[in-house]
Amino acid sequence: MRIIIASPSYWPSQDGVTIITSYLAEGLAARGHEVTVLTSAGNGGLQELPHREIHGGVDIARMRIYVQWPLVIKGRDKESTKQAYLHYIEQNKPDALIVVCSQTWTLDWLLSDLKKITCAKIFYSHGYSAWKEKYPFGEQIKRRNILGVWSLLKNKWYYDKLYQKIAMFDRAIYLSEDNNSALYAQRYGLTNGRVLKNAIDDCFFEPQMQHTYENKKTLRFLFVANYNDNKNQKSLIEVFAKADIGKSQLVLVGFEENAYSDMLKQYAREVLQGQQQKEVVFKTHINREQVIDQYRICDVFVCSSKKEAYPVVAHEAGATGMPIISTDVGIYKKITGVYLVNNGEQMKEAMQNLYNHPEERKRRGEQIKGWIDKQKCRIKDKIDWLENDLQNIVKEKQLTI
Repeated sequence: MRIIIASPSYWPSQDGVTIITSYLAEGLAARGHEVTVLTSAGNGGLQELPHREIHGGVDIARMRIYVQWPLVIKGRDKESTKQAYLHYIEQNKPDALIVVCSQTWTLDWLLSDLKKITCAKIFYSHGYSAWKEKYPFGEQIKRRNILGVWSLLKNKWYYDKLYQKIAMFDRAIYLSEDNNSALYAQRYGLTNGRVLKNAIDDCFFEPQMQHTYENKKTLRFLFVANYNDNKNQKSLIEVFAKADIGKSQLVLVGFEENAYSDMLKQYAREVLQGQQQKEVVFKTHINREQVIDQYRICDVFVCSSKKEAYPVVAHEAGATGMPIISTDVGIYKKITGVYLVNNGEQMKEAMQNLYNHPEERKRRGEQIKGWIDKQKCRIKDKIDWLENDLQNIVKEKQLTI
């Protein structure tokens, strides 16, 4: 099959969307399918990357697009426009088009032209972060935040009508039954959805990656996430600074620097002033192998996110037997052994507890590892499922032509 995958981020990025899209794209390519990923360069299209290259058997075609959703989606050059995107699809005549994510150019630039795309169409959702049961207009009005009100209105209008467009896809794929995009589909009676849960690279199950929970001179807490307000690293740094623990590191792995990461570095310097035994370490622009190594080196995974759906990093940490502390969000709520917290004070107590009690790290890490082992998390399982589903949909489309 000739397959085009439109994804807002891709290699060499290391965010969750990239990781999932990469193993699916490379897995399909390894089975003889012609796979192209149409994506945007990082840092809002400013990252210096070639327009075309091949990586892992996948042809990568990059545009340069700036997104500040829902207010702005714009290309930075004449080859990075809605028209260029549509032309690329039409010109390459794929058997299947996989559109990854809403609330960005990959889907939004196609909404008015879906009927013109006659190949098999698959929408791959990673969650609807802007969809609300009730939009907080009153809060924005009290703040006299006109731009905030306008953004909420656009969010509401978008999701009031999006179900009509999702129904035009041959398949919609969701990360879990509890993902809010799956719940949205139930709300609006969509019947084209299926669940394909995240997979973990086989390397996370290898013996050298497994944790042993021994006492260490320096205990390392790890969070792998892009630097932004939703991931809430500022709160995590604050808690780390307040925690009554000794020699320790908080390792924050994010793909690219931005204004938020700059603020975090300054904030870390301020709150850790005089605490010589603690250190916040920022790992930015590191490759996948270096990211994986952090799961081996570090001791406790900590998620401070305000919202999550089905983050692959939770499964990666769990596969190594790493104990996890997390806010009460997304899949973390379902993983047996996760140390769930609801506020900063509880997060601080959890960090102190796991710092001081290696037997508790061992107990929770083994519980989490046991839960992960019961899930079908191997990449091969996911590629088998997707390849079979694509082939069936393509065959059905051909029979109707």
